[in-house]
Amino acid sequence: MNIKKIVGLFLGCAMASAVLIGCGSNGGNNESSNNGPVKLGMLTNMNITEQVYASLLEEAGNMGGRMPENMRFAIKYYDNMNTMQLGLESGSIQEMSTYNCIAKYIQEKNSKYQLTDFTKLKMEDSFCCAVRDDDKELLSKINASIKSMKEDGTLDRLVKEYIENVTAGQNPPAVNIEKIHGRRNINVGITGDLPPIDLVLANGSPAGFNTAVLNEIGKRINMNINIVQIATGARASALSAKKVDVVFWTVVPADNTKIRPTDIDKPKGIATTIPYYKDEIVHITMAK
Repeated sequence: MNIKKIVGLFLGCAMASAVLIGCGSNGGNNESSNNGPVKLGMLTNMNITEQVYASLLEEAGNMGGRMPENMRFAIKYYDNMNTMQLGLESGSIQEMSTYNCIAKYIQEKNSKYQLTDFTKLKMEDSFCCAVRDDDKELLSKINASIKSMKEDGTLDRLVKEYIENVTAGQNPPAVNIEKIHGRRNINVGITGDLPPIDLVLANGSPAGFNTAVLNEIGKRINMNINIVQIATGARASALSAKKVDVVFWTVVPADNTKIRPTDIDKPKGIATTIPYYKDEIVHITMAK
């Protein structure tokens, strides 16, 4: 065999090996290319670190074979949704944790995203308001208003109008927050970049489901709602420092895994209302 044939055979084998290795990659949806943990973006939690949350997810994934593979994540917290999306698109993270209604909204605006198999775990969160623990009167009033909104069908109506029936690719409807002279004013912190849950439009108008719920709560507790936009990571500090009277939103685990503690998003000194909405946690990655 001459030298040219030997070299040609060697190069052919090398190319074939490279193709086989490439075909073995799973695209980073469950494991990164070097078999390390998946880089996962998540909005900043108020009460536990990224490392603790990653341990909880791995424990949940190991329960009874509920996932095809163990869930190993290296979590990176983000203070707003827009920055997290940029991190996903740039490759700084491989997946993004969010809620089903938000994922649907994002995918309808842009087909470059897809869901991962994290949905098989069926993890859910209940959305609540947060107040200072010593503000018991306000807590009681908000609880009573949420309870009455459930009973009279108002919450179901707002879910349909501001989440389920939002036109694909469009912003959720703006909300005209009612203000009446002589009523007590309370400052309510929202993140404002989590459509269709909540959004502050380019012109400064609040929009989406949360602000529609807030507007209704304001009417029922006879108080004026002043919207204050805050970063996700600033929710607890803004509340404890009395920059806001209410944080809209905080979450409480609603699934049956029993892995995540009930105070996962509730630091000491903060009380949560009864839930007003529930949604499934999903992970988004870039479409192949």
